[in-house]
Amino acid sequence: MGGKLGIHSLVFTDDWSGERAAESCRAAAEIGFELIEVLMFDPAALDIPLTRRVVREAGLELRLGMALGPEADISSADPAIARRGEETVARALEIASELRAPAVSGITYAAFSSYAAPATAAARARVAESLSRLDRRAGELGVRLGLEPVNRYESYLVNTLDEAAALIRASGGENLFIHMDTFHMNIEEGDIAAAIHRNASLLGYAHVADSNRGALGGGHFDLTAYFRALESVGYAGDYTVEAFSSRVLGDGLVGGVRLWREAWEDSRLAARAAFEVLRVMRENARAGCRVW
Repeated sequence: MGGKLGIHSLVFTDDWSGERAAESCRAAAEIGFELIEVLMFDPAALDIPLTRRVVREAGLELRLGMALGPEADISSADPAIARRGEETVARALEIASELRAPAVSGITYAAFSSYAAPATAAARARVAESLSRLDRRAGELGVRLGLEPVNRYESYLVNTLDEAAALIRASGGENLFIHMDTFHMNIEEGDIAAAIHRNASLLGYAHVADSNRGALGGGHFDLTAYFRALESVGYAGDYTVEAFSSRVLGDGLVGGVRLWREAWEDSRLAARAAFEVLRVMRENARAGCRVW
């Protein structure tokens, strides 16, 4: 099982600017992480020169995440909103190419929003057509685009690995992949190991989060079974810890993910503990896995 160990910048701060960004990168590198992920709600707001500099100076690799908003929803029946969503993802792909990041992934197919009704067949068709065009653009830029299934309270259309795979196949995409997130899988998947095996060929990236989205190892998610399932299918993608504490995030994100508790006060200690969990789980899976 290949792949690098990474950490989401939101473990440290939601202020990706100046010294805060540099400090987050230095802390990640000192702990032993090999990459850091930066989230883009609005690609136009990302400071590209700063990001390039702080990541390079820390000796890290960069991964880029994103989440579309209701005003830029690819699945929308409003052509202007859908077009804005596609343009937003296309710009994110260009930024990935500029920063030599291998991919952009996240909620790239609809909005980070609580929908009041299921996705229609027409919405799925619109998104498949849009993803087909974005797939071609990703290929031109030499990057990839990931679809992250998230739970029903944070979006619709893609809540499970199977739904992500179906949308990728409907789009005919050759540069698309599934971005797993254990927090969402814990809610939506009936059998996580089985879902991994059904969709193994499309798995490209992993957010590792516990059931409560707090300190890794502090919930009930079965990380051992998860890592062993991925080992058994030969998963070679990266693992990035995504954990949140309301102590270090602003009101917008705290409200967005319903983060009512302070999971920790010291982000460095939380990051160091998470790194050890990832390291041990990966090593144990390599040493002790049996074919599922």
